[in-house]
Amino acid sequence: MGMSAPLSDAPGVTAAVCTRDRPELLRRALASLSALDPPASELLVVDNAPSDDRTFELVRDAFPDVRYVREATPGLDFARNRAIAESRFPIVAFLDDDAVADPGWCGAFRTVFAARSEVAACTGRVEPLVLDTEAQRLFEANGGFSRGLQPIRLPGDMVRPLHGRRAPPIAWAVSIGCGCSLALRKTAVRAVGGFDNALDLGAVLPGGGDLDILWRLLDAGHHLEYQPAAVAWHEHRRDMEGVERQLVGHQRALVAFLGKSLRHARPGTRRDIAAFLAWRLAKPVVRLGKRLLGRDPLPARLLVRMAWNCWIGVAAYGAARSEAARRAAGGAA
Repeated sequence: MGMSAPLSDAPGVTAAVCTRDRPELLRRALASLSALDPPASELLVVDNAPSDDRTFELVRDAFPDVRYVREATPGLDFARNRAIAESRFPIVAFLDDDAVADPGWCGAFRTVFAARSEVAACTGRVEPLVLDTEAQRLFEANGGFSRGLQPIRLPGDMVRPLHGRRAPPIAWAVSIGCGCSLALRKTAVRAVGGFDNALDLGAVLPGGGDLDILWRLLDAGHHLEYQPAAVAWHEHRRDMEGVERQLVGHQRALVAFLGKSLRHARPGTRRDIAAFLAWRLAKPVVRLGKRLLGRDPLPARLLVRMAWNCWIGVAAYGAARSEAARRAAGGAA
């Protein structure tokens, strides 16, 4: 089914931004969400363990129609789960605080959920906001966040090749989009237990929560969609060290998520997940070989860092779970 369902039949959407100590970026994101056409049903900011009151004061003074919630426990997935709990509407659409939403962003998500009741998650197309620096151009040359101009619908599209080869379902879940622009049906998210607080813990484990929730929804029998009509623009990090740290961290978090998924896999999926994990461990080394032939955009030293961090990721999830439990206990106290 296409994007033809009337918005009068569409479920309400909470547009949510999880943020920490970045009020100027948040100002830009909220300005874009305030200009949505059609508008979101509500706008929500979850301020994650802030070090000061700047975010609260920004929302109070410049965006009085935006709901503000403070989540004391540090960690992006603690904040995402708080957004799910606080939302007053059936769909929660997450936008990163360093991104800008197209005016039609929310309407595109609402149409997807109205058209297909089986869809539990929909990712949007994320394009670069600017490509001013070498670091931003390198991030985009590595693949960026966009997944192209054609919709992807899972599980239906899994019969065709992915990147030219047959791929297991978990590879499709990894490839369909990211949490920068992600809309979720609350009932489905709650049914699978919400976001995993052990992922997206900053330096401890910098990512993986979006991939994990997409995979668990797909594995539970729900449908996913990538909808390119839901457009947002992301400001990639401007400095080279920041981009390299992000790419390295994403590799570590991806392998940690895959290791977790393998440990919890159903018997029918275990072999495919193990094979995909093995490929992701080998991929930076394969890319390093291509780089030596001049056929990969990333510098060799970065690919070496990525390869090493993949192996660090194998054992990272257990430590991250302990850290998440410690943080949760501190927040409860």
